[in-house]
Amino acid sequence: MDTVCISLGGSIISKHDGVNVDYIRKLKVLLKDYSKSKFIIVVGGGYASRLYIDSSRQIIKNNSVLDEIGIAITRINALILKDLISDLDVYPNVITSIDELRSAINTNRIAIMGGLVPGISTDSVATMSAEIVGSKILINVSSSSYVYDMPPDRDGAKKLKSLNHAKLIEIASLWDTREAGSNFVFDLMASKLARRGNIEVRFVNDDTEQLKNAIEGREINGTTVKE
Repeated sequence: MDTVCISLGGSIISKHDGVNVDYIRKLKVLLKDYSKSKFIIVVGGGYASRLYIDSSRQIIKNNSVLDEIGIAITRINALILKDLISDLDVYPNVITSIDELRSAINTNRIAIMGGLVPGISTDSVATMSAEIVGSKILINVSSSSYVYDMPPDRDGAKKLKSLNHAKLIEIASLWDTREAGSNFVFDLMASKLARRGNIEVRFVNDDTEQLKNAIEGREINGTTVKE
């Protein structure tokens, strides 16, 4: 049974007006269609995480503590997702360690997790998870389906349809600040792990049809990173 690893950006799940239940319902339908595949879904923090981290910076100066706040929010988002799809053979707990992940993927079809340790993004967690289970494909679902050569809100930013791991690492080296709550599309550590594991990374937005295309290896409206 193939294992599909998905880095589900918090910007998809956690919106200004609360949890994006509509997306989770669509995702549930999609997961039902792939009953012969296993899934590892790593959930980000999104709006709620940035809200708590940004307000906490007024009194907390330790970035590691701010990271822990963000991790707590990712696990809340993961818990919500897990509960809403709990009838799909999901591991009963939000996974909080690599050892638990190894056990979960052997006993259940779907494993859900958030962040693990301070300083490591959920994209890095998802990439590590893909490497651990031997998956050569990672699907990154976020508000932007493309990697840009610089932050997309800057003048002259160009979206990239395809690139190799070395180019992704070069871009991440320039723009990934590693500050708590930062929102770079795919951080430097994740980029290096993807190259190390020779993992193809496919970027899509919240259109579940595009996620379906990414799972099946068809053309996507987004960026593909591979050697």
